[in-house]
Amino acid sequence: MTMQPKGDNRRVALIKSLATNNRFYALVTPESGIRNAETVAQIPDDLLLGIAYPCLEDGLNDFAVIRTTFETLDLFPEDDPIRDEMMEIIHDARGNLLRRLTELRDRIRTNQAHFLGTDYNEFKGYALDMAHRGYPRRNLDSMMKLNVFSSVAEAEGHTDTSELLYYYEFANGIELAQVLHLEAREFIVTLFEDVLRSVKNDGNYKNKYLFDRNVFQKFIAVMFVNYATTDPMFYGINKKDYAVSVDKDMDDTPLYRAIRAELLAIEQRLKQGTTGPVPDTPLPVPAEPDFSMAPELTGSGLATTPPAVSDRLTLEQAAALLPGELVNEENLLGPIHSLCSAANLLIRKSDPETQRYAQVILADASKIVSELKRLGIVSPLANDPGFVE
Repeated sequence: MTMQPKGDNRRVALIKSLATNNRFYALVTPESGIRNAETVAQIPDDLLLGIAYPCLEDGLNDFAVIRTTFETLDLFPEDDPIRDEMMEIIHDARGNLLRRLTELRDRIRTNQAHFLGTDYNEFKGYALDMAHRGYPRRNLDSMMKLNVFSSVAEAEGHTDTSELLYYYEFANGIELAQVLHLEAREFIVTLFEDVLRSVKNDGNYKNKYLFDRNVFQKFIAVMFVNYATTDPMFYGINKKDYAVSVDKDMDDTPLYRAIRAELLAIEQRLKQGTTGPVPDTPLPVPAEPDFSMAPELTGSGLATTPPAVSDRLTLEQAAALLPGELVNEENLLGPIHSLCSAANLLIRKSDPETQRYAQVILADASKIVSELKRLGIVSPLANDPGFVE
């Protein structure tokens, strides 16, 4: 484990950007004025940033708002003017997604942000495998506690989805042979760029099916691969990690100790000229596409892993370790986020009485989220959509 240099008084802080709503971990000095679990106008460019739970999971909030709003739209006739107002909710959430994903892509590309405890080469191998060989849709839904992959298949006319595979498809005609030759970090940047392209495509917002098929499935697949290639220490599931806040001293929790050690190790490697948080050398470049570096799939899931990472978790093993607090969030907090988005839309109205009722909705939604956290049903790190800064 990397020891903190003598005289280094920096502490780990989970920082939220007001500009993008992204959250990153960083080592900050007392002089910076940045405290743990606080919001800043934007993330300083001179900080080395760590990506671990809940950094990617925060994006699920915007996906949930869009999907739930599409479901609500179906309750109203085509000529109802409320549909136009509800499309504003989708537009706002889409804008949030664009800002989130753009920042993630750019900061990973410039080597400022790093996935913590993640094997980048393995990340690439698993993602290529999902694109080349596919992965059972039923398993993805089951492990992530969703019904997205199967529902997309059913909408496309498949009556039996039990053994149907999901294949990650790159947008805009990107061929697997092209991305195969990228170094691991640049490949991950390309994955985020691909999801970003799908979010930007207006054609994916005609209905819930197209959004799920072309946007949401992709993001969930990337998250799934990230879980499988990340040390479970960085899931933040140890009970001692709970209740992160400005007032609680988190320095000696398992999660924060691991983050501190990882960020210091990345700093050291960067000073030595290494470009990634893990040995990040390009895979061999074959004359034809060769997926031998990716793990083999069987009908029920991963059977083997590359020899160099044989002590790592398979996709199914990693998913089995995911606590209910993580996988509950999309199901439980999604409708709450959508409700809060509608309330925020009402607050824009000029009618004071309407604004007052909207504020009551936000306050009560915040109470529900607080209770879900207290009961351990969702993670204490989950965003509270009803909380007003």
